[in-house]
Amino acid sequence: MLFHYARVSTTDQNLDRQIHEVKCDRLYCDKQSGKNVNREQLQAMLLNIREGDEIHCLSMDRLSRSLDDLIKLVKEITSKGAKITFIKENMTFTPNKNDPFQNLMLSLLGSINQFFRENLLEIQREGIRCAKNAGKYSKERKKKLSPEQINEIKEKMKLRETNVSALAREYGVSRCLLYQLVKK
Repeated sequence: MLFHYARVSTTDQNLDRQIHEVKCDRLYCDKQSGKNVNREQLQAMLLNIREGDEIHCLSMDRLSRSLDDLIKLVKEITSKGAKITFIKENMTFTPNKNDPFQNLMLSLLGSINQFFRENLLEIQREGIRCAKNAGKYSKERKKKLSPEQINEIKEKMKLRETNVSALAREYGVSRCLLYQLVKK
């Protein structure tokens, strides 16, 4: 069976780039950080792997941003008799095959991915620290919609004047937010 695993870090991000024209038997997609392996779809995929299965992943950093987790995941997959292919890196890890060069590349590229993540977090912390010092940082999100706009949206949805996608575009918000507003 051919599996494909895709991941983006946030719910706002789009998976299209990773799953475009993918042919597989099962597709597993997470919208969570790759900092650890506590991801619903990743865990589901790991539970479903059987001997002879094959997993495709666009790149190593989609599977994990942690070097330790990346190495453990590749070992877990291959120990179950499955193989994993990282498309961008053009690398395949197969059961019962220990290739020192591929292990080196896995460690090297995994280290770089972990470095990028840690560096990005440090830059983010510095930015927040500077914004706090300048009095421009608040953890509270600004409201996107005024109470009047919320009432307009509720009325339009009740009267079915337009579809939800058009309303979301008109007000610059997600469809999910519009559905949440109607439930309130």
